[in-house]
Amino acid sequence: MRRVLGAALLGAAATLSAQTRGAELTREQKPAYPESLKQAVAQGNVILIGRIDKNGAVQDVKAVWTTHEQFVEPTITAVRAWVFRPALKNGQPIDIAANIVFPFRLRDEKGKLAGRDIPGPVLSELAIFPADAAGKKSAPEGFPIRHGADPRLRVEAAMDVPAAEAPRKITVRVEAVSPRGRRVAVFEDTLSVATNATQIRLPFSAAIGSDWDDGIWMLRFQADKHNAGTGQFWLARDPDHFDFVAALRQK
Repeated sequence: MRRVLGAALLGAAATLSAQTRGAELTREQKPAYPESLKQAVAQGNVILIGRIDKNGAVQDVKAVWTTHEQFVEPTITAVRAWVFRPALKNGQPIDIAANIVFPFRLRDEKGKLAGRDIPGPVLSELAIFPADAAGKKSAPEGFPIRHGADPRLRVEAAMDVPAAEAPRKITVRVEAVSPRGRRVAVFEDTLSVATNATQIRLPFSAAIGSDWDDGIWMLRFQADKHNAGTGQFWLARDPDHFDFVAALRQK
């Protein structure tokens, strides 16, 4: 299950069985809107990476992308107070990778957006799953991709875009970046954006290379050659004996 409670949560996931399930957000604290950006009617998104531990706490969280630096500190402070029902694998709680996108939006008394257009396009949702050969999810979001057992990864993403009075096209390119910095193109397409649309959906799957290194990989998005956001996934031949926590803290 992906739950959106004022944020696009990248670490919550669907239950695949009674004994294997993703993490579920049970308590959320919303970040304070920086006063300087509120006065400037500035809006934007923050992307954090980290992990949801076996007790359901968010750990090792840090920002990897933001539209405005002033959004980062209040978002990290709020997310550290979130509480999850922890993920289970075969009935046992596990640590999972978390990607969290939080949108800061200003609205008028009628609930309509009142701020300036966000700089964009920018990621507004990102969920990464292990996948089978057909690109179908084989485990909940944030679970490790098992090298040799999960032949693909599945990405379900969305981008916020400024509204325009005419239809247009946006070229999106996505690269997976290895722990050693090697870049691998995993997606590229030119997407149509309808008149006045403010979001585009971006679902795709990509093959896991036989030479891909174990560790924390970054997934970097570009829209019309501009940085549009970053997330993470972790890959291991033997996830039960791979030190995910140590690898994440080295990022």
